[in-house]
Amino acid sequence: MLSNFFLLLALLFPNLSNEGFWLNKLKSTLHQPSGVQFLIDIEQKEFDKISTVTAQVKMRDTTEMLIIMDNETILISSDTIRTYNKATKQLIIDKIISEEFGLFTLIRGAMDPSYLVKSDVFKDKVLLRFNIDEYGYSGSIGVLKNGIPTTMSLSYAHNQVIDMDVKNFKVGVKKSDFLNLPKVHEIINLYE
Repeated sequence: MLSNFFLLLALLFPNLSNEGFWLNKLKSTLHQPSGVQFLIDIEQKEFDKISTVTAQVKMRDTTEMLIIMDNETILISSDTIRTYNKATKQLIIDKIISEEFGLFTLIRGAMDPSYLVKSDVFKDKVLLRFNIDEYGYSGSIGVLKNGIPTTMSLSYAHNQVIDMDVKNFKVGVKKSDFLNLPKVHEIINLYE
């Protein structure tokens, strides 16, 4: 009788320690039809050098993301990345290699579930840990139980780490935000 009760509980409630469950929750939160926006504080550590920057991120869907910082604006549309340097008024156009894992993949939550190795479930949040053996990368994504990201971390080499704190998460972006981009004087197309 007691074993039937536990079986019923297992069927009624998802396995909340399941990494795939929480990654899917993150993805559905980030990829809403009306888009999302949030701020990220980025701290990059390379050996004994530390640099910090704050960026505003706006995503309309899984393929379009706008990142606005003091010195540059980055627009990712499908597999094309456009980086606007505000100081030099240059636009650099390049292609994202879809097979590679990087910062933009992490921010979009576009991670392959096979990279997940463990989820630590706490009272109000979950820490998803991942390893990407082919690149020697590891890291984590902190997610509230409602799917909103709180932290992201990527270790890409010995003593080289990017840590991000996510703040002010909101649903909804304006389509016009993706049209009002900085003016440019020079275009460098690395795509060709």
